[in-house]
Amino acid sequence: QDPPSHVATSFAAGPVRMATAARGVTIAAGAAGAGCILAFGATKLLSSPPEDKPCPTERARRDVFDGAAKKWDETVRFDELISGIGRQRRRLVQRAKGDVLEVAVGSGRNFSYYNSAKVTSLTAVDFSRTMLEVAHAKRKDLLPIELRLKLASTQKMDFEDCSFDTIVDTFGICSFELPVEALKEMRRVLKEDGQILLLEHGASTWEFVQGFLNGSVHRHVGKYGCYPNRDIEKLVQEAGLHILVNERKHFGTTYYLVCTRNPPVDDE
Repeated sequence: QDPPSHVATSFAAGPVRMATAARGVTIAAGAAGAGCILAFGATKLLSSPPEDKPCPTERARRDVFDGAAKKWDETVRFDELISGIGRQRRRLVQRAKGDVLEVAVGSGRNFSYYNSAKVTSLTAVDFSRTMLEVAHAKRKDLLPIELRLKLASTQKMDFEDCSFDTIVDTFGICSFELPVEALKEMRRVLKEDGQILLLEHGASTWEFVQGFLNGSVHRHVGKYGCYPNRDIEKLVQEAGLHILVNERKHFGTTYYLVCTRNPPVDDE
């Protein structure tokens, strides 16, 4: 089936989803409560790395998102409300300015948070055609900001170097097939003085919670299309990004990061 005319096609595969984050927060909260009761030895046992076995392919995970797209907002709305994810989205996205790229845009849950007094244009990419169709229906939430939707992979985008003032990703790193490569590509298209705004879920600072995430990773990837146990901070640093703001919530599983291409230069 041909894509709608409003979706520019540069097919590949790569990003994704945000609100599995709320699911991850729920998992973390339940696991942490149980962890306070269990003995230290059990905690050590459960914090072991996940079993080394194949996870679903990227094509299979894209199919998960395609199938869930039409009811995605309905599915995650309550979880995001009770976990405070909506407030975190608003707080992060209102930092955006200039020409903005949002990767793994999904159903466009961030559109209503962009400040038209600060944002000139928004280019939004995702590897799910169906998610982009849902996002297109929310164009009015962005007015008068110019919107361009593009079917593309975050790990291989066709934008020129240093194209954007701000890059936004909310709950996409958990689903990138090659997360470091995707982050490096985000860094490539960011202007020298630009910023990358990340709201992610991943590895916990609590051993028991991390053990629970490790133990459930294959089931979670199969059902929601994302890896809930990735060390987001480490991946960001491996990509060569500098972290200016680093906040963790929900037993360390929710990451709020503001990053730049390079460390700040001293004025001295």
